[in-house]
Amino acid sequence: MNHQLNVYAALFLFGSVACGSNDDPSTPTEAPPESPHPKAYVGLYGEQAVAVLDTVTSEVSRKIPVTAPDGLIITPDGAKVYVSSMDTGSVKVISTQSDAIVSSIDVGSKPAGLAITPDGSRVVVSVGGANEAVIVDTSTDTIVKHISVPAAHAACISADGQHAYVASQATDAPAVVEIDLIGDLPVKSTPVDKAPRMLSCTSDKVYFTAVGVDAVEVLDLTTGKLTPPIASGGSPHDVRTSRDGKLELVVSQTLGDLELIDPASDSVVASVPTGKLAHWITPLNDGTGAYVTNEGDDNLVVVDFATRRVTKTISIGKAPRKMALQP
Repeated sequence: MNHQLNVYAALFLFGSVACGSNDDPSTPTEAPPESPHPKAYVGLYGEQAVAVLDTVTSEVSRKIPVTAPDGLIITPDGAKVYVSSMDTGSVKVISTQSDAIVSSIDVGSKPAGLAITPDGSRVVVSVGGANEAVIVDTSTDTIVKHISVPAAHAACISADGQHAYVASQATDAPAVVEIDLIGDLPVKSTPVDKAPRMLSCTSDKVYFTAVGVDAVEVLDLTTGKLTPPIASGGSPHDVRTSRDGKLELVVSQTLGDLELIDPASDSVVASVPTGKLAHWITPLNDGTGAYVTNEGDDNLVVVDFATRRVTKTISIGKAPRKMALQP
């Protein structure tokens, strides 16, 4: 009799677990099958979601609901994706194992760009509405520091992980602000003419784009001064360094292209048409090229550096903006 009761209890327990409901739309009821290929995560502003893309099959396996997905980065080990949700004042944390939101970090009003240190230990959140750069410890997903930066918009981080350079879009005093991520040194501010947009850090320069400036601006970190700007095709947006450091990359939203800059001469050496409203650049893991998201075409493309051509076009969803690739 006891044996029978134990069997019934086990069956009841199994049924309860198997039939359990999940009311959180951001968490899938079943974990996706493990992909043998690196995945890419693409913020779809027009769908209020993050698309999960298999980079070999070019298939979207899931769309994770995130309202107003803006900044998006991935940890160097490929385990977690951080997405700033501008409408909710939070940063969502996605597990790449389950492709589900596993936590949410309240950071303040209108979080925008995200940057991560090379060792993956810290995420810098530019929180425009709170006039702060917020530093998150990725081991605990908790805030460890608040640093005042008026109208913070985006950031890049030095190769040694010691400093972040934050775009301050303050109406009367736009600037590139250097903050200390390791200690408590006071911030340093370099005034600029127009509100900076996106930034790219190299060992001795910060390249950045600015609102209403049809060129890439260059801050020389050795002298602390701006050098002559690099003319672009118009309305440059994202700017980024290639994997091998031999190129600086920028997208022109006016022409819809990817422009390749020689950092030795700080001049454009080639341009590759990509699509309407080119938005974001994600270098390929093997260093041979880069993904570019085209917000106006609802797709992303792969640009090959050797041939300087688009080699693949992938429909991804409505208004793709930021993108991160698993290592």
